[in-house]
Amino acid sequence: MKPIYHIVSHSHWDREWYKPFEEFRAMLVQMVDDVLDLLNRDSSFRSFTLDGQTVVVEDYLEIKPERAEEIRRLVTEGRLFIGPWYVLPDEFLVSGEAIVRNLLRGIEVARTFGGEMKVGYLPDSFGHIAMMPAILKGFNIDAALLYRGFGGEPDQQTSEYWWKSPDGTRCLMEHLYSNGYSAGYFHQETDAQAIERFGAIKKELDARAATSHRLLMNGGDHHWPDPKLPQTLELLRKNFDGEFAHSNIPDFFSTVKKEMGRIPGTGRIGEISGELRFGYRYAFVVLSGVYSSRMYLKQENWKCENLLQRYVEPLNVFALCEGGISQNALIREAWKNLLHNHPHDSICGCSVDPVHSEMMTRFAAAEQIGRSAIERCGEQLIPSDDRAFKDDRCIFFFNPSPFNRSDCAQAEIKFYVQDVVVGLNPDVKVAPKLPPVRGFTLLNEQGKEIPYQILHHEEGYDITYSRYNYPKQIRAEKFTLLVDAQDVPAIGFGGYTIEKTKKFPRWKTKIKCGRNFIENEHLRVEVSRGGEIALHDKETGEIFSKLHVFEDSGDVGDEYNYSYPAKDRWIYSGKAKANIEAVERGPLRAALRVTVTMNVPVSAAANRRSRGTALTKISISTAVRLSHHSRSVEFETTVNNTAKDHRLRVLFPSGIETNTVYADSQFSVVERKQQQYDVSQFTIEHPAKVAPMQRFVTVKGKTRALTIISYGLPEYELKSDGKGTIALTLLRCVGLLAGEDLITRPGGKGGWHNETPDAQCLGTHTFRYAILPHSPEETKMFGEINREAERLHLPFFSFRRKNSCNTFPKAGLLSVSPPQLVLSAVKESDDGSSLIVRLYNPFAERAEGTIQFGVPVKSVFRSQLNEETKEELAVNERRRVQVSVVPYDILTLKVVPDHEKKISG
Repeated sequence: MKPIYHIVSHSHWDREWYKPFEEFRAMLVQMVDDVLDLLNRDSSFRSFTLDGQTVVVEDYLEIKPERAEEIRRLVTEGRLFIGPWYVLPDEFLVSGEAIVRNLLRGIEVARTFGGEMKVGYLPDSFGHIAMMPAILKGFNIDAALLYRGFGGEPDQQTSEYWWKSPDGTRCLMEHLYSNGYSAGYFHQETDAQAIERFGAIKKELDARAATSHRLLMNGGDHHWPDPKLPQTLELLRKNFDGEFAHSNIPDFFSTVKKEMGRIPGTGRIGEISGELRFGYRYAFVVLSGVYSSRMYLKQENWKCENLLQRYVEPLNVFALCEGGISQNALIREAWKNLLHNHPHDSICGCSVDPVHSEMMTRFAAAEQIGRSAIERCGEQLIPSDDRAFKDDRCIFFFNPSPFNRSDCAQAEIKFYVQDVVVGLNPDVKVAPKLPPVRGFTLLNEQGKEIPYQILHHEEGYDITYSRYNYPKQIRAEKFTLLVDAQDVPAIGFGGYTIEKTKKFPRWKTKIKCGRNFIENEHLRVEVSRGGEIALHDKETGEIFSKLHVFEDSGDVGDEYNYSYPAKDRWIYSGKAKANIEAVERGPLRAALRVTVTMNVPVSAAANRRSRGTALTKISISTAVRLSHHSRSVEFETTVNNTAKDHRLRVLFPSGIETNTVYADSQFSVVERKQQQYDVSQFTIEHPAKVAPMQRFVTVKGKTRALTIISYGLPEYELKSDGKGTIALTLLRCVGLLAGEDLITRPGGKGGWHNETPDAQCLGTHTFRYAILPHSPEETKMFGEINREAERLHLPFFSFRRKNSCNTFPKAGLLSVSPPQLVLSAVKESDDGSSLIVRLYNPFAERAEGTIQFGVPVKSVFRSQLNEETKEELAVNERRRVQVSVVPYDILTLKVVPDHEKKISG
């Protein structure tokens, strides 16, 4: 058959990168003006693809709102293609739920202008998650276009593939030409140059195509449309056999599908499965160093995602079910701020310093809005009296997990000491301070005293806000507590009354603490002279030794890639004596503070070929904590980073000889095998030894297993040392956006030269993580791992009240069993008509599940990710739904509560 070349005009628009957002937006406005003018005046210029993301439409129309109708007309006519994404995200550094929200918002915006492009447009993501075909299917998208993370291997030589998710979902994948999405841009070339270059392109396109159709992208990063393209197509028609069409991506996929179904023997394409993170011999470049560039961004993102997904939205739903007012408008604004930080050049930390400063402002905005929404929901669920301003009378804890939890919950309690006069009030006489509190108790609903542990005590301020008066401020005695919150309902509240007493109660400690050890019924933790951890798992009898060693090495890479210097120097903690101090002794939690000092080079040498000779001290202080409930040991490590050009990691040797890990990923747990490569065979970029995770990574052997749970620290490495050592990256400190002399990236620069001093991450950083020893059998269902991950990532949220309050909801909103099923979302539906509950089975075994609602429901429907209703499910006793969740399935339920009040955003 005669080949058909589909030439697609587009521009890949990085919203921020080597320039900050507003500078790129000024360019965007000019570019879109020219696109619209070109499409209006030249009917032979058939169409233009606006990068598959609708945020650029929003950004443009904020400056040029008068051109909205032109955009709507051109989209409707099929000449301007937008969506389906809101932003083009990095896939590994944001949550699976955030990817769903990205598509929900992108498609919503696109449909206000005539509709979205029905293609999973992913031409520049730095690798692809395993569950992407399943996510796309949830939005009725069955095709994907991608470039990085794949190709160049013996079985990866064609353009078309079936790409299959772990759940079995398939989509048709188009893999771009080796020079990516900018290969077909000829605007500044002479006719002779265009003919010569297309001849070379044609050979590869023809060799790779599985059908008669070939795709060639006519554009590039921040490229204007090529107005000469109609003339260039005529030139190519005269000089080459085949048809040349000024096409678009949906038409390309449509014709490929038709030909595959129409002509026997055509389109017998290969199948690939799971995540795509290789392609090192094919694409320039995979850029896997971004998992740890500017780690502070990853931590902030993780905090904001958890805040919105697991606290704000469930509390909003809870308040709605109790007859409250929706906070959905606020929640949408918080998500908008957060999604603006999810483009790959943003969340990956590979832009100039001003970009990432602006990102921190957006993170702060998302958090501020989220916490304000929580406060409003809390007022509806647990009413307060703003006339009460003295002592705290009650404390409540919200459990964000979909199962009942007992945990040591942290909270503040404040007692009135003295009024504070604000403003010019010379006649007001302030009464003397009250004496210090002599003691207090916490009582549950049955009047039983609840144990607590005082962590900190000081005098400070408290303030009560009112809708009808000025804020009331007082001097207050503040206690920071751990409370033994027992059996708090799933997505529900536990409440406790505060009563003053003549003395502080004493409880028998439930945990042991010595000079260098802490111990509960599950674990014993000992700290060596050099600060190393020995962990005894009482459940299995296994002992893990020499854990928690810090490793510092040189990094002369850039924001894209880690690269060791030609002459490196590796430095480990444990050589010098650590300072070990018991800082908490129970009764609920014990903690040791372990402080080590590492002497490391100040920076790389001037030629970047070795580490420098001048040294600086890095102080690392770790609180090692064990509560009486916990099966895992928690660490909070604070690093005062005074060095540049280095990578700091913490090591956990499991004592297991293996090359396999199980890493938590978006909607799945993926099995990965660590392989060794002859790097001389890779001329573009060396295969990375590090890999991404979401909540945890597990290594297991015949008799033991060890899981590392990390809070917003997405990069790990399984070291090939025969010890099954997991290296968790804390900091990767570099000073360039794109270097040109990287050993690990011999192909050259990954971008334009920009110095990025903030990417050296100087100053103080705090990191949270935990280690969970367990039997290897637990990895089959991961239920206990999920429980412990929830404990670290989702602590109870506390609410204080200065009035007595007995009207809080006694039952939880809903529970999910078994714990193998992971909760992703409890939210108000986008159309305001119902509630959405999303959970997933991240493992290879079917789960027979039960969702128990704490409020009566009228009906429950299976839904797609786009919230379109499928079949209705049986509801038992108006509260219980049984579900069978196949391996790796994402289950979305649309729930209609049984009350007459309309739910509306």
